[in-house]
Amino acid sequence: YDADVREGLKNKELLVNPVFELIADNGLIRTLRTEKGVGFFRQSFDFKNFPFDKQKVTIVLAIRDLPMSQAVVSVTDFSARSALDFGRKNNINGWNIIDHTWKYKPYQGPNDSEYFDSLVFEIDIERKHDFYIYKVILPIILILMVCWSSLWITTREIESRLTITIVCLLSLIAYNFVIDKELPKLEYLTVLDWIILISYIYATIPNFISIISHKLFISNKKVLCNKIENCGKKYGATSYIILVFLIIAINVNINPENASG
Repeated sequence: YDADVREGLKNKELLVNPVFELIADNGLIRTLRTEKGVGFFRQSFDFKNFPFDKQKVTIVLAIRDLPMSQAVVSVTDFSARSALDFGRKNNINGWNIIDHTWKYKPYQGPNDSEYFDSLVFEIDIERKHDFYIYKVILPIILILMVCWSSLWITTREIESRLTITIVCLLSLIAYNFVIDKELPKLEYLTVLDWIILISYIYATIPNFISIISHKLFISNKKVLCNKIENCGKKYGATSYIILVFLIIAINVNINPENASG
C-alpha cells in the first residue's frame, strides 16, 4: 500500500498472507487475492475447415462457495483492461485473437442442486494459415505441376514420362510423411485432408494417360491419342486448381461459423 495508507496505519500491526495485497481505493482499503499458475482445460473444437478454421474458446468462472442469492460475480475495471490488453497482445501461438467478450450466466453443475453465478469469458481465435499455404499446399501444387508437365514429352518416350510421374508420386508421398506431424489426427476429413487426397489422385492420372497414349500410339490410333493428350494438357492442372478452390468453398459454406475470414 502507498505512503498515505501506511501513515494512517502506522500504529496497527497487520499480518497478511503473501497471496493477498492491500490496495488503497478512494480512501478505502481492500484486499486482492492473486493466484498464479498454469491451467489446462479441454475445449471442443471443429477442425473441418482446417487450416482455414476459426474457433471459440469458452472459459466459465463460477462462484461455487455461495448460491446466486448470496453472491454474484462482477467484472472490475482492472479485469476489463486486462482482457483488452490480452486481446491486443495477441499472444496465442499460431492464432489471431479477433474478438473477446464476457457475459454473466447462471451456472449449475451436474451434481448441483442450486444455481451459482458465473462469468462466461469467450475468445474468438482464427488460425494463422500462412504456414500451411506456403509450406504445405504450394509445395504439393509444385510437385503436381512437374508431374503433369510430363505430358509435353513426346508420346514415344514412355520411359521418360513414367520416370517423371512415378518420381513425383513418390515425392508427394514422402513429403506428406514429413508434414504429417503438423496435421491433426481426426476421425473426419478436414479441408487439408481433402486437398491431399485429391493430390494423390491427380498425381496418378498423368501416369495412366502416358500408358494409354503410348498404347494408342503404337496401335496406330493417333487421332484418339492426340485427343487424350490435348485434354490432359488443357484441363489437367487447371482442373486441379479449380477443385482445390471448390473444396475450400464448399467446406466454408457447410460450416461458416468455424471458417476464417
